[in-house]
Amino acid sequence: MRAFISVSMPEDIRLSIESVGNEFKMQGLTLVKKDAMHLTLQFLGDINAEQAGQVVAAMKASKREPFKVSVSGISYFTPRLIRVIFAGIAEGSESVKELYGKLGSELKARGVDFENENDYRPHITIARVKRVGDMHRLREVLAKNSRANFGSFEAKTVALRESVLTPEGPVYKSLYELKL
Repeated sequence: MRAFISVSMPEDIRLSIESVGNEFKMQGLTLVKKDAMHLTLQFLGDINAEQAGQVVAAMKASKREPFKVSVSGISYFTPRLIRVIFAGIAEGSESVKELYGKLGSELKARGVDFENENDYRPHITIARVKRVGDMHRLREVLAKNSRANFGSFEAKTVALRESVLTPEGPVYKSLYELKL
């Protein structure tokens, strides 16, 4: 199974992000569906049932107190060639980074492979860019929403999710949820 670990987000935050994401409906962009929006902590790739058990053990060993997360601003990676557009994490970013690091250490100790990012930047992907016909319009929409506020929530749950790729986009299934 193709899997990842993420912070669970409430519906109202995803709705708020989706409303701004609609401004990005343009040729060459694929919007992330509201129900697929998430704050990834670790992308695991393909794992088997035994490894899933080790992932759950790593999650339990990484448990911490709930923390506040504020979601604000639309930005993107790689300034010259925009590939991913995302909503940023303001308050709570350091807590998310600490959890990311702790999970990474626990996964590594259990021999579970994962995608290790040297410069992990907590974010919620809202669109993937293939080839934009109107880059000027895209940059205008990005600038307009660079300080958008999507609200805050208390991060209380971390989930191991399976990602099933379909022609309509990925479908996520929760395999295990850990209450913080």
